[in-house]
Amino acid sequence: MKFASCHDHVFFSRPQLELVRFMMKFLRSQSQTVLIVVLGVIGLGFLFYGNAGNLLTSPGGHISSDYGRIDGADLSVAELYTAIRNTRYSAIISGHAQQLSQPGGKALIAQEAWRQLLLLHEADRLHIQISDQELIDFIRKQPLFQKDGVYNPDAYQAAMAQLQIMLRIPADGAADPLNSIKQTFADVMRDSLRANAVSSALLTTVRGSTQDLSSQYEKFYGPATVSLISFDPKTFADAAQVTPEEIAAEYKAHPLNPDYRTKEKRNIDYVFFPLTPDQAKLTGKDKAAAIEALGEKALDFALAFQPEPTATSATPPTPPDFIAEAKKRGLTPVTTGFFAADTPPAGLPPSTSFNQAAFDLTKDNMISKVIEMDNGVAVLHLAEIQPSDLLPIDQVKDGITKALRQAKGLDAEQVAAQKAAQALKAAVAKGTDFKTAAASLNLKVETLPAFVPGKVSQTDARLQVIAFEVSTLTPGQVSDPAPVQSDDSMLIVSLDSRAKADPAGLTNFATGFGEEQNQRLRSMVYLDWAEWASKRPGTHKPPDLDAYGGIE
Repeated sequence: MKFASCHDHVFFSRPQLELVRFMMKFLRSQSQTVLIVVLGVIGLGFLFYGNAGNLLTSPGGHISSDYGRIDGADLSVAELYTAIRNTRYSAIISGHAQQLSQPGGKALIAQEAWRQLLLLHEADRLHIQISDQELIDFIRKQPLFQKDGVYNPDAYQAAMAQLQIMLRIPADGAADPLNSIKQTFADVMRDSLRANAVSSALLTTVRGSTQDLSSQYEKFYGPATVSLISFDPKTFADAAQVTPEEIAAEYKAHPLNPDYRTKEKRNIDYVFFPLTPDQAKLTGKDKAAAIEALGEKALDFALAFQPEPTATSATPPTPPDFIAEAKKRGLTPVTTGFFAADTPPAGLPPSTSFNQAAFDLTKDNMISKVIEMDNGVAVLHLAEIQPSDLLPIDQVKDGITKALRQAKGLDAEQVAAQKAAQALKAAVAKGTDFKTAAASLNLKVETLPAFVPGKVSQTDARLQVIAFEVSTLTPGQVSDPAPVQSDDSMLIVSLDSRAKADPAGLTNFATGFGEEQNQRLRSMVYLDWAEWASKRPGTHKPPDLDAYGGIE
């Protein structure tokens, strides 16, 4: 479709589906802040400047060409890849980039992408379509694209320019350089609105019970006095014994443990496209525009190493030599020398994007995307890999000993805490005071001043754990052992007393707690529905679904 004079299409989602379990956050309509978050629901299947050839990062190593099936229709690789990229961009823009780097993050993205595909299929089946005019009308109502309460084309244009930089979509060569991002934005927002119509029908009637709101309010906001017992992991680790046989067995069993190996190092050729000194002083949109212009120049260089799109030969032609091609174009190639993933190359300031791009390269994908750095952009070429080697056991023996002691200490700590909790619960159940029971077990008790669990500082990890345990207890109850992740300690908490909460806060609590409860239930319904839909006749997930979560 072509774009109208209003600079066209956006979609703002009312309660949007959770991206994965760590994204269980529904969006509210008519909010400029939330609209910015909704930009994360954009499906943009492009890399920084282009999506051709090896500039497209692929997961590699997949043995199956089965990309899934929904109601008897096979999915294409393009459909699967697009869905995964859409979900990944949504997570990043919504502020969940850190979660994606956690173990299992890529698999979660792939699973959510599959669920989104199921929703879109339901939209097709129900003939849910969104007209151009509906999208155009909706954009005029969004505060982000308004000025003084009226739709403003310049505001929309500025937002699209910012989005283009954020998601690294190449400028269009037509009269409107933002045409590519606008078209992508419109197409994907249309799908998002269709999926939202299905999810709204599925989830909006799901509501939790309000009967226990008052009880929950008292547990969170009634001032509480607690006694507790702490188990220090260091005490148990210091007492742990490690034998030479255990050290040798650990070394032999885990030869790929990075702590037992030298670091892989890489030698990289690169061409840097710098901002001029005057451009480097720019800020905001002006600097972004300068970076974008450099990106176009860098993209032209990067594309020289990609096979021609029209090539029909089964064997693609050999790409040009990186150094020679750079010199032919009047560019200055530089070779870094060997460096590790966590250290900057010699002669370059620290750059996370440079190092990440360098260590993402493979022998089958030796040219990087265009990467943005502080004062310019660069294209990288993998020159050589110095592989990681297993260190002699004598060089890592001390580290193995320390790690084994810590592991044994944690195990011993958990066993001791579990036994103590069982003994304390049994004694308290028979009428013995918590402190008296602890003294009989030679356990030291700490009593905290009264505090309100719902108002503890978010930066105090230990008190956060105690507050959570208190919210689950009634006066006189003893908790199970509770781990404190910040220091690996274990706590056993006894709720000594709880005073009445200030009733003035009940109304606000009921609203927030009720919505949180509804969100939790909606998430469960959504996940259960997707699991059911995945098992219908003629439908199955791709066998390698989780592995595709690494697509960028």
